Amino acid sequence: GPLSMDGFPDEATAPNLCSPLVQKTHLDAWAQTSPEPIIQPSIDWFLHGIGSKHEPDVSIAWRRDRTSEALATVPPRQAECVSVRMSEARSWLEIERKTAGGGAESTNKGSYAGSEPDWVLWRGSDGIDYDPAPGDIRPGDVIIADPVMGGLMSGTWSPSSTDMVDDLGDYAQLQHGGRITLRLDPDLVKGMPPRPSDENLESTPARKRIVQWLEKQNSTTAPKHHNIALSEIIANLGSDFEIIPVGMGSERDKGYYILSKRMVDTTAMQGTDESESQIGTNVSLEAHLKGVGERARDMARRLNLPDSIAEDLYLAGMLHDVGKVDGRFQAQLVGWDPVEMEMQKEPLAKSLPGVRRVTNQPGGYPRGMRHEVASVALLESNKNVLDAANDRDLVMYLVGVHHGWGRPLPPIIRDPKPRMLSYEFRGHKMNSDSDLTAGGLAASMAERFWRLTEEYGHYGLAWLESILRLSDHQQSAEEGKR
Repeated sequence: GPLSMDGFPDEATAPNLCSPLVQKTHLDAWAQTSPEPIIQPSIDWFLHGIGSKHEPDVSIAWRRDRTSEALATVPPRQAECVSVRMSEARSWLEIERKTAGGGAESTNKGSYAGSEPDWVLWRGSDGIDYDPAPGDIRPGDVIIADPVMGGLMSGTWSPSSTDMVDDLGDYAQLQHGGRITLRLDPDLVKGMPPRPSDENLESTPARKRIVQWLEKQNSTTAPKHHNIALSEIIANLGSDFEIIPVGMGSERDKGYYILSKRMVDTTAMQGTDESESQIGTNVSLEAHLKGVGERARDMARRLNLPDSIAEDLYLAGMLHDVGKVDGRFQAQLVGWDPVEMEMQKEPLAKSLPGVRRVTNQPGGYPRGMRHEVASVALLESNKNVLDAANDRDLVMYLVGVHHGWGRPLPPIIRDPKPRMLSYEFRGHKMNSDSDLTAGGLAASMAERFWRLTEEYGHYGLAWLESILRLSDHQQSAEEGKR
């Protein structure tokens, strides 16, 4: 046959699909990440060429306990997930549904006598779908499957395999680095670990019994699915860990303990405002702001960015979390302990050691409220605060989007019990009402987004944003080691 210029036959060359032309309208749509436009141009052809039939992926993780209690404490992580094509995952689950109980009418019931379905859909901050059908699966979903369903062979996706799959949930937390956990689930751990149901039979406190049990363990005596990692998990746990009882009301009766030691979780997989603040390191707001500002400026200088931008990144870092001064946010960082609250001489950026996040606290920080939006409102309350800024709009924009929200519209909810927020910076007092629904803050932030996009470009603005966000992540990670 005819030869190509490099001497290979044409049929030996992979097809080279043409790529479409990227236009400004495409970038305008893709840049809007929060909220996304209702109609979003598909990126498949831009990534794989015109006419490509690239199929989106979903992830699968295998867990013995798929209850919301267990998944909230030990969320799925990338290290335990396998990516497969969406159609393959759907086909696998359809076959499982038809064969598990001997017929097409089989329901999605797991191996725990109906305590939870044999697979669920984890959607992060959107919750868990406990009654899914294969057709409900969307691109990017995480499927949490019962290990008895199989699907892996030698660590590789094999939908026909029925071999029991290892539950690597705790190992994945160790690899992720945000939280060290150990589920004392008898289905995972040999040697009958202490359980909540033993409380009435034992006079020894639960913590002491657990510590004694841990001291007897070694790499050959479980958890049976992570023999290699067990010693490292136990070493990282030490004796300063949280004890969380789960499964008390399920058909697994008796329940079990999850041991958890919060390190730092900068990915905020749950998407909640509290997740990056509840790390138990007792860091003051002033110290955190100073650390982030200096890191952002140093990173900008190393990237040879103009001094004016480096200084604006420093200023944004020094102000990015001032919205945390809300008394309700501060109260959750001390576990709603009024004595601890009175003892705090200055606002906190990170929670006190051992403090657990209290949900549905009466009069608590409203769910869905964002501290970074409050930070912008405080900055707008006193124009003198940004006297040192080279680009005031850039500083305010970076402060408002440092958690990824507000591109272009920030989430603003009504505050049922509004209060006045106050913060002083370099002698300039800022004051703002916590209820931001009445003003034009959302419109001004959206307008600022588009104005800066024109000035710095779609990629340039995102680049500057990433510098501040990574500085915040690195500073929080460093604080988590203290």
